[in-house]
Amino acid sequence: MRHDLCALADLSDTGLEEVEAGGLKILLARDGDRVLATGATCTHKGAPLKKGQRFGNSVVCPWHHAVFDLETGAHRQPPGYGCLNRFETSVENGRVFVEIADGAKMHRPEVEGSDRRTGGTRTFAIVGAGAAGLACAMELVKRGFDGRIVLISAEDEPPYDRTDLSKSYLQGKTGDEKLPLVDHDTLETLGIERLTGTVERVDASAKRVLFSKGGPAGGLAFDRCFVAPGSAAAPLDGVDLGLSNVLTLRTHADAKALKAAAAKAERVVLVGSGFIGMEAAAALVQSGKSVTVVARETLPFAKQFGEAVAGEIVGRHRRKGVTVLTRAEFAGLDEENGRAVAVRLKDGAVLPADLVLVAVGARPNASVLSGDEEDRSVSVDAHLMTEDGLHAGGDIAEVPLPGRPEPLRIEHWRVGEQHGRHAAGAMMGDETPFAGVPFFWSAQYSPIRYVGHAKGFDAVQIEGDLEAGDYTAFYVKDGKVVAGLGCGKGDRTAALHVLMMDGTLPDAGRLAAAGWDPKTLIA
Repeated sequence: MRHDLCALADLSDTGLEEVEAGGLKILLARDGDRVLATGATCTHKGAPLKKGQRFGNSVVCPWHHAVFDLETGAHRQPPGYGCLNRFETSVENGRVFVEIADGAKMHRPEVEGSDRRTGGTRTFAIVGAGAAGLACAMELVKRGFDGRIVLISAEDEPPYDRTDLSKSYLQGKTGDEKLPLVDHDTLETLGIERLTGTVERVDASAKRVLFSKGGPAGGLAFDRCFVAPGSAAAPLDGVDLGLSNVLTLRTHADAKALKAAAAKAERVVLVGSGFIGMEAAAALVQSGKSVTVVARETLPFAKQFGEAVAGEIVGRHRRKGVTVLTRAEFAGLDEENGRAVAVRLKDGAVLPADLVLVAVGARPNASVLSGDEEDRSVSVDAHLMTEDGLHAGGDIAEVPLPGRPEPLRIEHWRVGEQHGRHAAGAMMGDETPFAGVPFFWSAQYSPIRYVGHAKGFDAVQIEGDLEAGDYTAFYVKDGKVVAGLGCGKGDRTAALHVLMMDGTLPDAGRLAAAGWDPKTLIA
């Protein structure tokens, strides 16, 4: 059906407009005398793309920075899966018209079962079915790989959204049925084989994946392999995880156990003040729990974000009722009848607890490549290759990036998806070097978005209202903006992300001259 949408003159050459037609939300982007029309919401979590950052005929999602092509609707960069539907438009007598077929939807699958080519004899193995592993498998199908794709996981369930576990899932806003990124039927339709087993080691010289539990006898032979086993929850000395109410949070099973335990608990003590711990603290205090965080640092997040931003984030927690104990050292647990009843600190304080969550960081599973349990990372080249026929990504990979003086190992969900997509191309012979811009998000009462990566910084420039939580912090090192953190209405990270996409770091002086508004520097 044909719909009259608006006047061409009402559309700017650089903006985005959302209209409704045929029961759908349609995104319009003017390009000279023509108009591009696609679905109006992000395929990841439904963000309104009209609020995203346009650059040329592409858009960066305002929430989690997925990138879409407005010409075709193609999903260019993660997170998530699925493309925007594209709709035919015409301009007549200054009016914009669009054709929408009956039953049309805003989104379309990124890959279809009909895309799957077959008949090849090669086997590509993927160790790890998290963000990186699934992205690699899906990209192999999209690029036309015609051999076996074997996705190996220690968990007997389809790949799921781990980012929700410490946020909406723990609050009960996201159910178990909403966690899977794809279901069993979709994987089967796409010809992606699932193999459940615990990988002991990947033998690159023999080109074989060896298993300590499950898997085929003698291991799985491969022609090429992508290794992205993720991380395990880091242990804490003096903690007995055999106690029924002392838990960690890494997997779906962990989150189910934590949510069930929290339902019966009033007093929760979290040992650790990283992202998982603080996200869980936010989720639990908003569920009516009494929450205490034991933090070794003088100020959590100060090392990563500077004292001003860290103070704002920790201040949120305290205003919401979380007790944040800083410079606090864990000493041990008091137990009764197989349960922890209190957390003891080295200063003698005793914190009564119905539930204890240990969240002291992650331990990357790099030992599957070396057999050495102490290994936490592996170096790869610009094609994510560690040696012939073997690629690595996600939490374990130290990856060279344009404009950076040294390789970076970054434990971010979206970065893992970027690695998986790129590795798929490299496994099929694409020699384009990896140049993905790091990005992650957190939810601590309101969204926190962080683009780039700052291992250290000389200065922090804060623009906006820090006290109100509406600001962007720009992190400057050697005259370059290496990262940015955005919150609330003052978040400018999507535009900063665009500036970083050309493989260079923005010049701090130039950005300062532009009033620290990266949008004005987008060509």
